[in-house]
Amino acid sequence: MTDHAQQRLHAHHGGEHFHDLMVRSFDGRFGDEFWAYWAENIAPILGEDPTLLDLGCGPGLMLRAWRERYPTAVLHGVELQPYMLTTARELATETKATLHETDLHTLSLPLPDASVDAILCAVVIHELREPIGMLREAKRLLRSTGRLLVMDWVRVPLTQYLEAWNEDPFDPTASPELRADRLDHFMEHCKYSRDDLWWLVERCGLTIETAKERADGQFLWLVARA
Repeated sequence: MTDHAQQRLHAHHGGEHFHDLMVRSFDGRFGDEFWAYWAENIAPILGEDPTLLDLGCGPGLMLRAWRERYPTAVLHGVELQPYMLTTARELATETKATLHETDLHTLSLPLPDASVDAILCAVVIHELREPIGMLREAKRLLRSTGRLLVMDWVRVPLTQYLEAWNEDPFDPTASPELRADRLDHFMEHCKYSRDDLWWLVERCGLTIETAKERADGQFLWLVARA
């Protein structure tokens, strides 16, 4: 699955420029609203030395953010893409985190059952050919008091989706490449409805505690326990 997963992600994101976008946009994607949601739903269940896991950690910036907030935490990240791994390796070393270079489709981490306090899965599920194995592994890893935070795109009408982009694919000057890119991303980002995502998480044995829609329903944040 690894080669296919790498090809799939490269086709969606195009390589190095996506790494740079993830670095530039991190503070916006994980800003005050995110940390307020984390403080309300995740932080209260964390002990003094929590174990935290970022599934699909990209360049690894969440590892740094966690280390700043939890100096004694045990940190883990999972990433596959070569263009993310150089930065992720550097940040894993900087933050004394363990970076697992493995495919989320075949995820089987060398960690004991019920050993992780919080798992983040941010904008990952829609990228996978199937997220069931990853979600089952998350359930295995979570402590009885642990929490999984899922953040992902969910389905909206095409009209709403296209209005969120700066470039209008219906502009007479829009290139065929731009038009194709917008519609390709619509199919990628609108893969699951809100109910689909909720159902997937529950069918993998997790119990959803709370959920929040964002960006006029284009994103769903949900918190689940094992």
